[in-house]
Amino acid sequence: MSTQFAAMRVADAFFTRRGADGVNFKGVRYPIILAVLALVLAVLFGGRWLYESQTMDRPLEQAIRSVPGVSDVRVVQRGDTVEVRVKAGDAGKLEEFVAQLWRAIDANERTRRVELRLSDSRVQALEDAYYSFHFSLQEAMATGLFSELPARLAEAAKPDVVGRSRIYVGTDYVYVQLHQGDAALYEIVPRSAAASGSATAGATPAVPRLVTVAPWGD
Repeated sequence: MSTQFAAMRVADAFFTRRGADGVNFKGVRYPIILAVLALVLAVLFGGRWLYESQTMDRPLEQAIRSVPGVSDVRVVQRGDTVEVRVKAGDAGKLEEFVAQLWRAIDANERTRRVELRLSDSRVQALEDAYYSFHFSLQEAMATGLFSELPARLAEAAKPDVVGRSRIYVGTDYVYVQLHQGDAALYEIVPRSAAASGSATAGATPAVPRLVTVAPWGD
């Protein structure tokens, strides 16, 4: 007997008192009805949550954890959207890291809309270096001239502050990464307004998939 069916049987036992003439509500205490109704709803929705957690979210989470560079992962249901939160360690080449995450998502999630959110381990020195560089980045985004960006990034990422820096211009996003010891800053900047949309995993998206960078605790 399923949990939902058992709950409905309990509700039926409280809701009805059967006599010779059929169903009779006389004498039923309404506070008890409300309490049982609340219990039934809790069982129904709790069962659905447990089902999704065990059969959908957990395999997805495990697949993402297997991607090299992932330090932690959370799968959060927000309305009709699944938000996959990834805490990144050393991502190697950022654009390839993101592509591996999407492949893991595609292999385990084919029905729900997915948004990918990355968190890094940035420190103030890396934020200051990125701030100096972002003016050149915004200018390139406006003009479409990206060829000077590696040189501009090298100027902003001074060797005595930033141990390693890299920029990659993709079709939909520009990927920027700065490293200082174990600390890393990752920025994924959409090249167009369309890149601020989201798509359903497992299908060819009409707009670029949504990838954002945000603090882990938010």
